[in-house]
Amino acid sequence: MPSRRYSRRSLLRGAAAATAVGVAGCSVLGDAGAEPIPDAAPGPDDWPSSGYDARNTRYNADASPPRSTPETRWTQEFSFCHQPVVRGTRVVVNADDSTVGLRATDGERLWESDSEPWGFETPTLGTDRAYVTGTDCVFGVDLDSGEEIWHGRPCHGANTASGTLANGRLYLEYGGYFSALDGTGQITWASTHDAGGSPAVTEQTAYVATAFTVEAVDLTANATEWPWEDRDDDEPAHADRGAATKWSVPPESRITGPRIYQSPAVAGATVYATLEYEDRPGGKLRALARTDGEERWAIASPPVRQVGEEPEDAPDPVGQPVVPVVTPDLVVTALGDRRIRAVTHGGETEWTTVLDHDVMELVGAGETVLAVTHDPSVETTGAEHATATAFDLTSGDRLWERHFEDHAEGLVIAGGTVYLTVVSERRADGDVTGQRLIALG
Repeated sequence: MPSRRYSRRSLLRGAAAATAVGVAGCSVLGDAGAEPIPDAAPGPDDWPSSGYDARNTRYNADASPPRSTPETRWTQEFSFCHQPVVRGTRVVVNADDSTVGLRATDGERLWESDSEPWGFETPTLGTDRAYVTGTDCVFGVDLDSGEEIWHGRPCHGANTASGTLANGRLYLEYGGYFSALDGTGQITWASTHDAGGSPAVTEQTAYVATAFTVEAVDLTANATEWPWEDRDDDEPAHADRGAATKWSVPPESRITGPRIYQSPAVAGATVYATLEYEDRPGGKLRALARTDGEERWAIASPPVRQVGEEPEDAPDPVGQPVVPVVTPDLVVTALGDRRIRAVTHGGETEWTTVLDHDVMELVGAGETVLAVTHDPSVETTGAEHATATAFDLTSGDRLWERHFEDHAEGLVIAGGTVYLTVVSERRADGDVTGQRLIALG
């Protein structure tokens, strides 16, 4: 599983807000002459980023995943691979220290990029390119050929974030700054915010998880270039964090308390942020107003009990919360307690399903929500160590289940196909030496 990482720089910035400084002679970086990145809204046959769309809803409305037990359409073997992403006829995955392009219909390897990706991060697919974060740069490869045709200017390491495509820009934490890159790879805007995962972007606001807070970032805030700074250096023209922050929850960063590692999701007037505890299982899903971050409702595991309220009969959490699925009507979440809950956008419970195993991932498509689970009591392998399970989105009824003997992750849905990766081989000491990418349909 990916490790949760945040830089020393984020710790220092998170401990105290940056102070705005006004100095005569500065200039402001604008968007004049910037080239947009070709992109199109994802369709039913796509799953182009870790959160499906720029709002991180993890919901492919018009896809048609199987409603009965699916067959295996094809598999591909790797020593190590991560979450796949899909754009039309291409499946792209970071595997074996490279980025690999496969044909969606049969899994045939079509190309392998010469540029080395950065570990666990998932590529982001535009209309004709895969944007990949690397140790020294962000690079873009042609979806047809795998040839590198684009890279960030100047080249920096991409820290720990995958990118989000929106407004003709690629948004990600890049070289230590939350940045917007254009179609030529040029940094057109930056701020001193952290972005621990793929940000959610709507109109001219980005919603980012910083590990310590979730923040709304004004993408129109002035990005200032000081006369003594070299834009080719490690200090791009950037907006001050305080000036570019529309709101922050909590309002002041802190070192202790729950962590917000996972990127928020946005739907309508609400931002959904997942919190987890550092010292115990369980967590919380908070629904925040897009305008000011005010909490509208929250659900937690273990439940938060008000004074005089009867305790809720609920299982104790054994794992961590997962990123929710956000549909036009429902929010589907799991908070580490072997339960899947579907609630309305107003926070009212529609249905709850109790499982034998802990939920590791959730994705949704059409009238179906899928979960990857695993048994935390199994150290390495077992007959029913992990499952991929489909539920009816309206009722929560179980539709089908596939069992795997080892850990499964990287769940996505494109068209009528479900993709995921499973561990296929381990050494005697438990280290993973083989993973299999599976297409079910």
